[in-house]
Amino acid sequence: MLSKFKGVTPKLLKPITSKLVKLGIKPNHITVLSLISGIFAFVLISLKYLYLGALFVLLSGFFDMLDGALARSYNLVSDFGAFLDSVVDRYVDVLIFISLGIYGIDWLLITVAMSGALLVSYTRARAENIIERCDVGIAERGERLIILFAGIVTGFIYESILIVAVLSHITALHRIIYTFRESRR
Repeated sequence: MLSKFKGVTPKLLKPITSKLVKLGIKPNHITVLSLISGIFAFVLISLKYLYLGALFVLLSGFFDMLDGALARSYNLVSDFGAFLDSVVDRYVDVLIFISLGIYGIDWLLITVAMSGALLVSYTRARAENIIERCDVGIAERGERLIILFAGIVTGFIYESILIVAVLSHITALHRIIYTFRESRR
């Protein structure tokens, strides 16, 4: 759902991206910052520093938005950059879920939510070998990070993970159905 705003994001982040380009900072540098922020989120949540951990979850998501905006705004898009961004996103997703398990949330729920999140990404990657675009669904990465962030800061962690689990699997199924229909056209 938030992917519909990808066209607006570069304009909103232009003041930041223009400074980054002048400093010689590349999208892949920002992608690495997203990973580092995700690692900090993992450590902090695992150590039960929830609010600080949640801040780094948000920061990682911001860097994930920023790297794409920088790449699109200044024609710095590359196949490797897209690959690196996708892999880093999966590592950060896994780190966040594992940290919530270490924090004390039921591991079965963590596993169901994490598998759903990974399947959302996997179904898109495989679908786009068959059809042009497959960015449909209600729980893409941005939505999942916002739900988890909100759950962490409000104390509704279990509930937020449950929501992510359900919505992620619905999104993966939506992508399967969408790809089936589109591939038959």
